Amino acid sequence: MQKQLEKIEIELAQRIYKLFIEKFDGNKSAFARASQCNETTIRRIFRNQQGITINLLLRIAFALEISVTDLLKDFKIERENLKQ
Repeated sequence: MQKQLEKIEIELAQRIYKLFIEKFDGNKSAFARASQCNETTIRRIFRNQQGITINLLLRIAFALEISVTDLLKDFKIERENLKQ
């Protein structure tokens, strides 16, 4: 399951990055202000060096003017076969 979660985190960061480029024209400072976090956090998320908390995800979605549901659309965690 961990590998699936890592893939989802990477895909989520890519989705956010694409929307950020469209809305903020690459201005990380403006995006950080709109998301009410610091620019270092934004940079670390885009480099996949930091995970996204629910709180931060909500603030990012608000700044991008998109719902969290739309950001998370089609993500699925498959149940792995567990052998005991």
